[in-house]
This record gives sequence, C-alpha cells and structure tokens, in this order.
Amino acid sequence: MKKRPALCLLWAFALAAAVAPVLAAQEVDVEKALSRGDASFEKNDYKEAIVAYFEAAALSTRPENLSRAYFGLAICNFYQRDMAESVKWMRKMTLVDPRRELSPEAYPKPFVDLFNQVMAEARAKGTPIEAQAPKAKTTPPVKEEPPKKEEAAGGTRDNLKLRVVETPEESKGLAGRFELSVHYSSWTVDPVTSFFKDTINDELGGAIQDEINEELNRRYPGLIVGPFTSDMAFDSQGANYGVELRYYVRGRAGMFSLGFSLEQTNIKFTMAGTARQEFTNGGLALADAAAAVETKPFSANISFRWEIGRPTARVKPYFVFGLGVAPLKGTFHFNYTATYSIGGASETFSDAQDKTFPELSEDLDFNIPDFLLIVQLHFGLKIEIVKGLFIKGEAGFWDGMLLRGGLGYRF
Repeated sequence: MKKRPALCLLWAFALAAAVAPVLAAQEVDVEKALSRGDASFEKNDYKEAIVAYFEAAALSTRPENLSRAYFGLAICNFYQRDMAESVKWMRKMTLVDPRRELSPEAYPKPFVDLFNQVMAEARAKGTPIEAQAPKAKTTPPVKEEPPKKEEAAGGTRDNLKLRVVETPEESKGLAGRFELSVHYSSWTVDPVTSFFKDTINDELGGAIQDEINEELNRRYPGLIVGPFTSDMAFDSQGANYGVELRYYVRGRAGMFSLGFSLEQTNIKFTMAGTARQEFTNGGLALADAAAAVETKPFSANISFRWEIGRPTARVKPYFVFGLGVAPLKGTFHFNYTATYSIGGASETFSDAQDKTFPELSEDLDFNIPDFLLIVQLHFGLKIEIVKGLFIKGEAGFWDGMLLRGGLGYRF
C-alpha cells in the first residue's frame, strides 16, 4: 500500500513524458498556422488569415500563441466590419493576455477604443481573468518576465511584424484614400496597321478616285473609267493628355481603386502616294495624292486599377481596365495633283477639299458613328518619390497603342 503513491507518481511522469513530444509537435503546427495568418494579413486577405488564426487557436495550449491567434482574429474581423465577432475574440484574449495594451499610434483609433473598452469591462468584473485562462495540463506555468521594448509599444516580439502590417489605414507612413494625377501620352496604331491597311487604302483611295474622275468628266464628258490602282503609305499619330481622380475603396491599405478621368485625345491618320486611273479610250490619269483624317475626341472615362505588392512599397506594378465615351467629330482633308494624257496630249490639274465626317460617310457609303467608345487596357508602374508623390508610366491599349507618363499625389 505504501508503494502506491510512488507508483502513481511514476505513471504520471511516464504519461507526461509521452504526451510532451506530442504537444511540442502540436505547437510547431500552431506556429505554422500563425505564420500563414500573418502572411495572409500582409496581403489584406482577411478571410484566409481568419482561417489560419482560428486553426492556431484551436490547436494551441500556450498563452502566448493563443494571444497571437485571438488578437489576429479580432483585428481581421474588425477590418471585415464584423464588430461582434471582433469583440468576441478580444474577450478571449483578455483571458490569456490580460496585461495587453495597444498603442494609439500603431492601430486604427476605433479599434483601440473598442479594445480598451473590452479590457476595462473585463477588469470591472473583479474576476481574476488570469485564472479563467485555459491551462495546459502537462506544461508548467509561464514565468512572467519584465515587458520588452516591443511589448511596451503594444505587442510582443512574436507579433511585432503583424502589429506593423495590420494598421495600414492609420499608419503615418502611408498616403491616403484619394489620388489626383495628370498625364501625357503618345498614341498610334502603326504596330497593327497591317490588319486594316488594305481596307483604308481601298476606302480613301476610292474617295480620291471619285474626285479625280468627277473633275475629268467635267473636262472631258463621256469618259468611261477602266482599272484603278493606288499605292498609298499609311501613318498614324496622336497625343493624349488628361487629369484623373482615383478613390481607394479600402483606404490607406487599399490596392484597388476606382478612377474618373477627363481626357483629350488628338488622333490623325495620314495617307500619301500615287494613284493611277485608266480609261477605255486609252487615256491615263496619274496623280500624286495625300489624305488625312483628324479627330480630337474629349472623353469622360472610368477605370479600375489593381496594384501589386505591399501597400508600403515604393515601387508598385499595376493593371488598369477602363471604358470611356466621347462625341466623335472630325475632318477629312485631301489634295491631289493629276496629269491626264491621251495620245501625245496631256493636261495637269489639282484640287483640295475638306469634308466633315458626315460628308465623308456619304462618299464612303459608311456611317461614321456619332460617339466613340474608348477601351483602356494598360500595364503600368508607379514609383513613390516622397510620401504621397509619385511618377508613373504605362503602356497598353487605348483604341490603339499608347505610351503614357504622369505625375500624381495620393492624399
């Protein structure tokens, strides 16, 4: 009978020795889950962070890890605007980390106020909240140590990284919710000219053919046209400039923004070359011709931009998709100098005209629309020079190929 206490003690020691490695391995999984939570938080992926922190909270028996998990759940739910769930995890945290304090400079003020209110309510109950914490049966109590410098600032060494990342909306190192910028762009369709060069040659060449034949029939009634050929070189050029206001939906920590811009785009297509018109009576007209189509649409545009990287990064790639609409008005100008010859006789004549788009539509048997739809698809890079002030560069599609540079300020 006297040996039973010693035997029980031996069994308890053996059981503890067997369970300890399991618990140690379990805490390794907890650390991994906490790290996943921190990584997801840095990416503003609060839903994934909540899953990881919840896993850590379910597995851990150590107060310091439970504190990290509960705090992560509280701050993530706060950013998800679920105040009830945030308060729930704050209260759980008071059970394992009753001395936790937050720095008003490091966290959003509404979150700090809510946290302090929960802590005050817990203390007002007069219950030793330390005693309510879940205790690990096989691990000794953690010895209290003097607060480290990081703890005095509002967090432990383990979650210092999370503390810095989780407060972007109030951080003085980040710019604000709005962004105002100006930009200038160079525009062209030359890289894709081959897709529609033949069509433009046929249409504008046909318009020049009609003008030459009309003049020749006035001078020589009864001419019957034969084959017509033209060799026209096509070119496009233009410029775009505008002002844009963007709104970051999630504030200082936001990487997605909505933009509204007013844009002036100057577009010019030119053609120059030679035209050859044969007639059934053996006559031949050779012409040097030039044509230009010019329009200057003033558009209102909306766009959606996704930035890539951390909110605090000075260099951020981004992607933009947008749409715009503008009244489509413009002019068509052409001139030519032609020489008509038959037998040994020849005559030279010339003409120049300007037509509006509606008048040009009648000549081409094609209705030019009254409005121009602008499709924007850009890739860009923005570089912060000083806080809030940045330069940016873009390349992409704006009803043609576009290269853009700009200067902006986020406030």
